[in-house]
Amino acid sequence: MESRTQPTDIVTWAFSGTYDSSRTILIDAVNPARSITKQVAVGLVARLVGAFEEDTTVCLHLDNDILYPILSLSIYASKCRWTGSNTSNKVPELEHIFQSSNAKYVVTAAEHLEVVKAAVKSSGIGAEIILFADILELDRTPYQSPSCSRKFNPGHKSETFRDLHDLLSNGTPETLAHMLKDIDPQSIASLMSTSGTTGRPKMAARTHASTVLETAAIAKNEHDLKPYQVRRLFCTPTFHAFTMPELVINSIRLGHPAYIMKRFDDATFPAKIAEFEITETLAPPGVLLRLINNAACREQIQSLRAVYTGGAPLVPELKAKFLSLYPNEKPRIAPVWGMTEGGWFTTFKYPENDMTGSVGRPLPGFEIKMSLETPVRIADGRETGELLVRSQQLMAGYLNNPEATRTTFTDDGWLRTGDIGYVAEDGKVYLVDRAKDLIKVNGWQVSPVELEDALLISPDVKDSGVISSGEHVNEHPLAFVVRSDSSPDVTASELKAHMLTQLASYKVRSCEFQFINEIPRSATGKILRHELRALAVH
Repeated sequence: MESRTQPTDIVTWAFSGTYDSSRTILIDAVNPARSITKQVAVGLVARLVGAFEEDTTVCLHLDNDILYPILSLSIYASKCRWTGSNTSNKVPELEHIFQSSNAKYVVTAAEHLEVVKAAVKSSGIGAEIILFADILELDRTPYQSPSCSRKFNPGHKSETFRDLHDLLSNGTPETLAHMLKDIDPQSIASLMSTSGTTGRPKMAARTHASTVLETAAIAKNEHDLKPYQVRRLFCTPTFHAFTMPELVINSIRLGHPAYIMKRFDDATFPAKIAEFEITETLAPPGVLLRLINNAACREQIQSLRAVYTGGAPLVPELKAKFLSLYPNEKPRIAPVWGMTEGGWFTTFKYPENDMTGSVGRPLPGFEIKMSLETPVRIADGRETGELLVRSQQLMAGYLNNPEATRTTFTDDGWLRTGDIGYVAEDGKVYLVDRAKDLIKVNGWQVSPVELEDALLISPDVKDSGVISSGEHVNEHPLAFVVRSDSSPDVTASELKAHMLTQLASYKVRSCEFQFINEIPRSATGKILRHELRALAVH
């Protein structure tokens, strides 16, 4: 691998690998005969480049698919800005994304068309909707909606949409290479929706150069000198900052086979690990929890050698429960800490296998320090604070939101992460909690994650989520608990007694409990605490 990363555009970087171009790299996990080699990937991007007007934003409102990386690279190659959205988003959420990114085009599948149409209409941006089609297939069936008023072809009575077949040209790898020479590495490549540390979703603007630096740092840290073939199964959302650098860029650049699922499900995911002898995967804690609770999958997941987990805290008890599924060689669990504003910040380099609860060491090119503006003292007496990061890999800022950008960065260029933690003497980074989620009980700071951790130790608990309830002197923890199948009648008093064996009494004595069927989580497994607040019974 390159010893030095030169500024370049994302597409040139993604296609810079020197392995056999006939190697299959993107594989449909459900239909493995449907696959893409590097040679096919280059050809498809060459035929799609220029399909979108330069200096515009293209939104991919799509589920995971082997063509998602191809479309993303085609957008970058066209000197456009890529943005992605969650297909579970409702009309108001999509409307905000379309407006804040100023989307000119939205690529979506037929099953999401009605929601996208409504969001485009209410946003007032006039974006063109382009329908997803499998351009790996020669046959095509144009999609027409008989009930729409906006017409792509004004002479038609029914609305007609272009699909991906209509975007294909006769471009060649040579014409693609010529077009890529004109891309400024410092130009904005990606707009990723994020709430940052506070507020409504904003668009974090990442340049070509920052993304190249990030993926080079991940590869240098994670892909060298492994004694096994890297075969990965992806089920986490492609548009998310946890997944995108590895799936869209490093899989293609490094030539590691990437099996792609539309989304996670309890039966298919472990079955595909067994079928393809998957050695690595990206899985947020929520996925690990579902595997733990799926007794039938134990034998199917034994080929795993590494699991990268991020998007939400991985408490030690959950990690221990997952590793207990492996009677012999246990996989390496590598936490990933980062933010949409800068991608991956930390992880552990192979073969380090940490068991201390750290989220890793800084990736090459990152500086991390603790702010002393708002110190928080934790149970062991250690002083913690908001973690600040600095790197050339960070976003250029929030699109069209200079005030939010100003408050997110310090005057000397450090990004405020909103995470409370510390950097140990040996360089390991530890998180305590999110600054905005800490609960103040009689003047003491209490971490929701710490309470969730204690609850998950109990065999009576399948899942848990904790929020703050009450105000001022009455502020206290409210624990939402999903009972385990073996303990459908466990009571709040029994759980409190259990927690008191794990935590200081001031953290537990005022805790209330509410039993629910499922903890609401994001696509990456992060607990949606705002939804828990809406469920709270007062």
